[in-house]
Parts: sequence; C-alpha cells; structure tokens
Amino acid sequence: MRERMERIVVRHELTVANSSGEAMRALDTKFGMVILSINFDDSQMFSLLGDIRAHSSYRKVPILCVLGSRGRVTEIAVEGLDHAVKAMRANGFLDLQHFPDDEKGNARICRIIDYLILIDGDLQHIARTTGEQLGLTDRRRHKA
Repeated sequence: MRERMERIVVRHELTVANSSGEAMRALDTKFGMVILSINFDDSQMFSLLGDIRAHSSYRKVPILCVLGSRGRVTEIAVEGLDHAVKAMRANGFLDLQHFPDDEKGNARICRIIDYLILIDGDLQHIARTTGEQLGLTDRRRHKA
C-alpha cells in the first residue's frame, strides 16, 4: 500500500510510519493530515486513531482511514469499519478497492485528500472568525 500512497499523494510530502510507536514519535512534527491504514501494525489502527485524537496538536487535524486490500473482508464489515472510524472522529474512510490503481483513480483519491485538507483549514478559519465576531477570543471577561 505504501507504493500506492506514494503515487496518490504526489503533491504532498509523505511520511510513512511502520509501527504505532514510530507513528506517535512522528507526531512531534506538525502534519496537515494523517492517513491511517486499516491494516496498520497488526490491526492497531483503532488504538492509534484514539492516541492521535488525544494528542493536543492533532485534535482537529483531518484523519483519513483507508482500507488497502480487503482479503476476506465482506462489504458489511467494510461498512462497519466506516462507521467505527467515523465514531472515533476520523474525517473519512476510503476503501481503495473502489478506486482503480491508475492515474484517474489515484487522482480522484488525491482530490479527496486535498478537499479534506482544504475544508479543515476553512472550518478552523470560520471558527476563529466567528469567535472573534462574537467576542469569544482568548481575552477573559472581567466583571466590573
């Protein structure tokens, strides 16, 4: 799956971690998005997803979970994975089986990734702007 991700995220820098420990150490670097494989590190993806969301710098960073190869995973199980990762506050779930491993299919996935990064930035900007307009900045209100 690493080779395919390298073909997909050609416009972005890709950092690959091969274990949960490696991934957690990598979080010292600020990333604009995290992509997690469902088949990661002996199925530790759910634990890692929770750990990343608990990390103070990554509470609002978009996380996309992907299923690279199904093996014996049924369509119902894939739907369950989709619901589970979203319940754990992942921003999306992709089953790569639905996208051909060619220029067109990989470009579609890249657009999804670009969209998640863009919408996250827009939402954070909107939240900041709305908060400032409402007087909800970090300034504490003092009683007179």
